[in-house]
Amino acid sequence: MLAELARGLVERGHEVTLFAHEGSSVPGVRLEQIAVPENVLPANFSSPGEERAADRGFFAQANIFLELFLQLQQRQHEFDLIHAHAFDWPAFTCSALLSELPVIHTIHLPAVSPEINAMLGILHRQGHPLTLVTVSQACAQTYADYTPFDHIIYNGLKIEEIPFSAEVAEDAPLLLAGRITPEKGVETAIEIAERAGTHLLIAGGIYDRAYYEERIAPRLQNAPGRITYLGLLDHARLWQIMGQARGLLFPIAWDEPFGLTAVEAMAAGTPVIAFQRGAATEIVRHGETGFLVEPGNSERAASFVPELANLARARCRSFVEMRFSFTHMIDTYEHVYSSLLSG
Repeated sequence: MLAELARGLVERGHEVTLFAHEGSSVPGVRLEQIAVPENVLPANFSSPGEERAADRGFFAQANIFLELFLQLQQRQHEFDLIHAHAFDWPAFTCSALLSELPVIHTIHLPAVSPEINAMLGILHRQGHPLTLVTVSQACAQTYADYTPFDHIIYNGLKIEEIPFSAEVAEDAPLLLAGRITPEKGVETAIEIAERAGTHLLIAGGIYDRAYYEERIAPRLQNAPGRITYLGLLDHARLWQIMGQARGLLFPIAWDEPFGLTAVEAMAAGTPVIAFQRGAATEIVRHGETGFLVEPGNSERAASFVPELANLARARCRSFVEMRFSFTHMIDTYEHVYSSLLSG
């Protein structure tokens, strides 16, 4: 999403410098690459609400952000504003060093980190100059006890790049797409497909190796031909498979802040069966682009599988075009940028 935003801004004539992990490549965008030690690992949100230990990786990460923002402090004349997307405690705290530049943070995750929640509360009480954006009303609500948000901006897709499928085979499979972690509801998706007697495809990278080996791999071995794990797919292949699916299962076990895979599936014409958590009610229209089910009720979710064929796949596509276009997202960000620079 960040790479596409950077490219879109460049295409509109803006000068963009993207600070990214060493080895990154975004065609057409000026990159400044940052070396990240191996002990700096992605955060694991399978246990939301738990504080995380400040290990060596944390301090290495904190020093990376501190050095970056101190450098930006010295280079403030080079930029009009800073737009940060990192969901890391040091990214927020260190950005407060920049007093001469507008700083925007887009928060892509709900209030799952006690450390970040407390820090945002401190910044809010101290009248911080940071501009906070998040990706859904539901995500903003999770932070209500800590800080308000200045803007809600839905993630957007370049819908014209996603092939649309007006029809699928009668025996088309269900699909679960997303990282293999407990909060994505992988086991529940398997249960829903088994209850519905429908083949299930699973696409996504193994983000939690222990969870996969202990909870998912045995289910795959016990259901050959009924559950197929496809691994991590590139966008083109994933979108092709989405268009061939009967429906996307979205049985989330956490307050999903947005739900990009659900939007991608609908853009391909595929309706969604989702648990009614997080932003699901903002993403899916019940009985029109999919079905919303009370969280944890796999039996009820399975009962909607036969009803997927009654939903107009063209309506799924037009709904995404209306609400979640890339053009609308970048228009809104440009408006936020302009208001900060003119203010």
